[in-house]
Amino acid sequence: MSGALESVLVELPEHRRNSGSFAGHCGWPETWTNPKEGSTMRLVPQGEVLMGSTPREIESAFALDRGGPTLDLTNEIPQFRLFVPVFYIGVLVVTNQQFARFLSEMHPGRALFELWVQTLEHIMPPCKEGDAYHALSGFERHPASHVTWFGAQAYCRWAGLRLPTEVEWEKAARGADGRLFPWGNEWHEDHLRWFGGTRGTNEMTAPVDAYPQGRSPWGIYQMAGNVEEWCEDWYQSNAYVEHAAGNRQSPHDGTQRVLRGGSCVRQHRLEFRCAMRRSSSPIFLNSPFTGIRCACDMPPVL
Repeated sequence: MSGALESVLVELPEHRRNSGSFAGHCGWPETWTNPKEGSTMRLVPQGEVLMGSTPREIESAFALDRGGPTLDLTNEIPQFRLFVPVFYIGVLVVTNQQFARFLSEMHPGRALFELWVQTLEHIMPPCKEGDAYHALSGFERHPASHVTWFGAQAYCRWAGLRLPTEVEWEKAARGADGRLFPWGNEWHEDHLRWFGGTRGTNEMTAPVDAYPQGRSPWGIYQMAGNVEEWCEDWYQSNAYVEHAAGNRQSPHDGTQRVLRGGSCVRQHRLEFRCAMRRSSSPIFLNSPFTGIRCACDMPPVL
């Protein structure tokens, strides 16, 4: 990673730089770089987060899009506050270059490869046995996409990290003030890569450090748009009802896994709100642009 890029990654938004709420936890660093695969991890301090939506907020969400989608958003109800312990989350989603290195080191057979990836769009497989996977030129820093939940989980384990829980993901996206979008409460079409807006190129995805104006309060890039991100949790439509009633544990079973954030092929504004909950089969994707953002509980010994 270049020094110039790394300096961008560790820069906090102006309104967070002097905030005591971003102080380290027990001497933990605010950021650290994973030596295994280069991800920059950002500390999200312990504290409460406003989760979910009120019925009135859901009405307002549909008003964001004239003739918008017919979606059931009751899985966001009720709205409640939840204490979340300190954790780290990736400043950026995993890139094609990083995922190519993972595949090269793991050398998956056909069955395992098909469990991990729906298709490789911008990563070239080895020409012969023993060769490495490599990202296509110009797409090295675009997000790895079309990855299944199993592939996301396998990558995180290989990296010595893990997937974020759904609660952690929402806190990292909306901060401590319960904002509507990662960047605030007003819609800005130029703050993310989505189906609308101006792309400027024919590329579907964008580099993982694009749209710095769309960062979350913790300085996390692209928690709306580009690729949808897998969470560790099984999806249950009533999970927030359970959380609000005092059950803080993630669901223990299900048939779908949680996806959050919206992707470059989503075209309605309400789909990029921090409270928007989606799901997919962990292997048979109903949304192709699925990617990976890593998390962890504590930094290694630095």
